[in-house]
Amino acid sequence: MPITDRYGLRLTTSSAVAAERFQEGMDKLLSYGPGADESFAAALGADERLALAHGGLALLAVGRGDAATARDAVGRAREAVAGATRRERQHVDALSALVGGETARGLAMVDEHLAEFPRDALLVNQASSAIGFAGRSDREEYRALFLERLAPSYGDDWWFQSALAFTYHEVNRFEESRRMSERSLQQYPGNANASHNLAHIFLETVDTDAGAAFLEDWLTGYDARAPFHCHLAWHLAMFELHRGHHARALEIFEREILGAVNPRLAMIDGSALLWRFRIDDRPVEPRAWRSLVDLAERVSRPGFVFGEIHAALAYAACGNGSALAKLCDGLRALDGRGQPIAGSVALPLVQGIAAFAAGDHAGALGHLEPVDGEAHRIGGSHAQWEIFEETMLASYFALERYDDALRLVRRRLQRRASPPDLRRLDRASAGLAAQRETR
Repeated sequence: MPITDRYGLRLTTSSAVAAERFQEGMDKLLSYGPGADESFAAALGADERLALAHGGLALLAVGRGDAATARDAVGRAREAVAGATRRERQHVDALSALVGGETARGLAMVDEHLAEFPRDALLVNQASSAIGFAGRSDREEYRALFLERLAPSYGDDWWFQSALAFTYHEVNRFEESRRMSERSLQQYPGNANASHNLAHIFLETVDTDAGAAFLEDWLTGYDARAPFHCHLAWHLAMFELHRGHHARALEIFEREILGAVNPRLAMIDGSALLWRFRIDDRPVEPRAWRSLVDLAERVSRPGFVFGEIHAALAYAACGNGSALAKLCDGLRALDGRGQPIAGSVALPLVQGIAAFAAGDHAGALGHLEPVDGEAHRIGGSHAQWEIFEETMLASYFALERYDDALRLVRRRLQRRASPPDLRRLDRASAGLAAQRETR
């Protein structure tokens, strides 16, 4: 009888141990749990020809920003997959394209593959992530539709519930996302994917105290070696910022983010957090930014635009002009090769960041205002890309352009009445009133 994975898809191996360890690794990867590397390695220890275990290691390396290890693992997967099933060969081919930065080609291969093998969960998961960072103007809606098409094939599966729920909270379907995420956690309590969704829902519905309490409790049982521990800690720090607890947020940065096992997420989340301190004129020790620059130099690569923009925050905060220039050159090169947002969106964002850090607020707005409304195309969630709107607001305040600040903050309040934006509303209103009195 053929050996299959949890989704009923055949694995080319004669080793039940290899299949069992592979399935453990797969579930850990899909749930952002600790130890997926060890499980895939154990699977290969039992059968080094299990190609999809090599592929799993490649996916984990991509998540850490370790491009060299990812390429090596894909190469081993391609060698091992000869003689495997057509499904496994197609899986490795599509994965190879995605890992190699050929996103459009890889997603086209995935679409064709899933028409026959919709329950190939690891590939679905990676394709969903790739869609999120591919630069489409409708990326949030497109990703939701991509997963909705597959829903009949997964039913009440714990992973799929959380994966689809993530796309729902990004298109404002909060109650559906909450229900599905809670159902996923009932089935698989360690699913950080579902807990992450709930953190977003608490943020978007401005249930800040409940969100902080939920994450504080959930993180006590979540291994710090897990790849998403850093990001959930960032969400907790964001709740603390919204509650006005800046010292607590900085403590979370020092303890949970800076030394995280995932250097890419530590750089992205750390930069996004500390930049908010900067735009709020709250001092941070220079060594904290220097640590993030060190991380950026390890994980930065031009093909991952979302990561590059966050690296730019660290470079700009440290006044590292040469690193910024190199990063901009990389974005221009990507633009020349047809990357959809490297030149048109990412480059102006980076230039705006650099100008703001240099104290040139008018120059910052000169770069940021033309791409206002396009920043979401870089990927990530509202909570992440909105940092550029917040940089614009800080520039408006610095220039005493209170009417523009009021316009932007009112637009943001239509989405959510967050405590920081309510404070900005008061500041903009008071500033505008004072200007009118002096005229």
